[in-house]
Amino acid sequence: MCLMPKLKFGSLGAVVIALAAAAASLWLGFGSDGIFCDRLPSMTIMAVLAAFVIALCFRLLGRAVTSGQKWQIAAALLIAAVTLFANTRFVLKYHGLCEQLQQQMRQMTTPSH
Repeated sequence: MCLMPKLKFGSLGAVVIALAAAAASLWLGFGSDGIFCDRLPSMTIMAVLAAFVIALCFRLLGRAVTSGQKWQIAAALLIAAVTLFANTRFVLKYHGLCEQLQQQMRQMTTPSH
């Protein structure tokens, strides 16, 4: 006999994870001034987390019983989709610029013959 209660991950858990991912993405994306080259890997990870939440929402949607649960899952899905879109846009926007900066820095540090 197991004495530990069985934990169920439901629609409210999906909303919490979606909100946490969105809040972390906002903090990473707008937390500092200047060029965000050092934030690209973190934003990519947050985009992957948002995609995971989207997949989780679709899985939970089939198990939802009440309309309240379905609305919570739909809200989590919307939050995760907006987060994924924003993170992807952020990474694509700064990727080219950061690549050019890194190339210029390599050219400056490489001694010419």
